Amino acid sequence: MKHLIFLIGLLVMSSLYYSCGFTTSSPVSKLFPNKPDTTELPELAVFLEPDQLAKIISEETRLSNGQKRHKGIKSIPQNGDDFKRDSLDEVYWPKTSVIEGDFRGASIRSGRCRDGNYRKSDFRAADVRWTIFDGSIMDSINFKQSRLFHVKVNYANLSNSNFRGANMFGMEGHFAKMRNCDFSGALMKDSEFLESDLTGSIAVKAKLFRAVLLNSKLDSCDFSYADFTGAGLEESSFINSRLWYANFRGGHLQGTNLEGADLKGCNFFGTEFENTNFKNAINIPDEIKPFINKDGLATGIWQDTK
Repeated sequence: MKHLIFLIGLLVMSSLYYSCGFTTSSPVSKLFPNKPDTTELPELAVFLEPDQLAKIISEETRLSNGQKRHKGIKSIPQNGDDFKRDSLDEVYWPKTSVIEGDFRGASIRSGRCRDGNYRKSDFRAADVRWTIFDGSIMDSINFKQSRLFHVKVNYANLSNSNFRGANMFGMEGHFAKMRNCDFSGALMKDSEFLESDLTGSIAVKAKLFRAVLLNSKLDSCDFSYADFTGAGLEESSFINSRLWYANFRGGHLQGTNLEGADLKGCNFFGTEFENTNFKNAINIPDEIKPFINKDGLATGIWQDTK
């Protein structure tokens, strides 16, 4: 009888142990307990109707202290200025500070704005093509649905910024810091972010065709459904990142670190591996497993010959 009571007690304790969530889980599931959110991703600005653009630009916003912005003057820009819908093409603002500026709907093409400070500014639906922000402080900026075609942000700090639905085609950000950003739905085709830090960022359904992220940190990120077709990812790291159904077709992953990553449904057709690290990665596609040696490193190119 005592043995029976002991066994019943042991079963009860075991059920309580597992029901309380003490089961073994991967680092990725702890970082991202919910499924990737693919709903309501914003469209690129080129697909917006005039009334949709007007709604984004006309929405009343205030400074963080609750005060209303003053209308900005191009020749003497100041913190908190309002440049909505203004024409600022070819502006020359070296070492200029416009913290919490409002640039919604503005045209700032081919500007030279090196070593400035634009943190916490609003660039939604702005046309910022070909402008140079090298070395600038640009964290916590709202770039949602902006045009960042061939913008240069080398050595800049853009952490905690919103790039949802932004056109980042050909954007250049070598040695840039872009931690904890949201790139979901962004077009990042032909962009270059060499030796940059995107740790903790979200990029659901981001389009990174032929993007170059050589030796960059992409750790603890969510790139679910992202498209890395032909991307250069040599020596980059995706440690503990979620890559559900990401497309790496024709990509270059020589020396890439995928340790602890969740590779559920990934497409690695034609991807180049050379000492690519799959240690502790989960949901590795079956067709890739033959390339992985006992040390967790893969070398080769998978091609379906059927």
